[in-house]
Amino acid sequence: MPVRLCPLPGPLYTVLMGYKEAPLSEARHRFAGIVDALCNAFLRHHAACLAAVLHGPVDFALPVPSTSRRGRTPLDLVPGLPAHVEEAVGPPGTWSPGLLRHAGGPIGHMRPNASAFAVPSRARPALAGARVLLLDDTYVSGSRAQSAAAALRLAGAGATLIVPLGRVLRPDRSPLHAAFLRRSEVPADAGTGPDRRLGPGATRCCRCVQTEAAMG
Repeated sequence: MPVRLCPLPGPLYTVLMGYKEAPLSEARHRFAGIVDALCNAFLRHHAACLAAVLHGPVDFALPVPSTSRRGRTPLDLVPGLPAHVEEAVGPPGTWSPGLLRHAGGPIGHMRPNASAFAVPSRARPALAGARVLLLDDTYVSGSRAQSAAAALRLAGAGATLIVPLGRVLRPDRSPLHAAFLRRSEVPADAGTGPDRRLGPGATRCCRCVQTEAAMG
């Protein structure tokens, strides 16, 4: 369930790369604030959508572990984001990056590998049957996020929902991507719906689109 579609080239991709890779600390801090605001707004406005997909409230929220960086993941280091995620999803949801770690298994393009990540044995009892929100910054082929979700499910999680901040598209190269992007944009006359409140550049929540189709 992507927060926004992320066409390349575009400003959103600059933000999602810049918050962790910009050479200047001032730029990283500014981009991190945008990342926090995008994530917080989406989770708050679409809390009902998250619960519908997970068949209940979020028990645990965590970022997809990095496969190239040691220590805490970039999303875990965004000032305020862990607390804002907990507030947005509400109880019993807790920010729990320690539930999953990179185990070193290979991940290829469009080739997920559940053994690339592992759940510590001490965390498995709490994870049994839990509903997990898995956050990522960018989603290209999805292999890394899918690998993380598979590891959580194999360790006993009841449901896992991947929420990337940006679903990468190449409308300049793919007519299918271009058409999909046009269909997904929030129209200017969208009124006061939850997607409209997300501001300029928002794309429609996929759960909202499915619900409208079922009702229409």
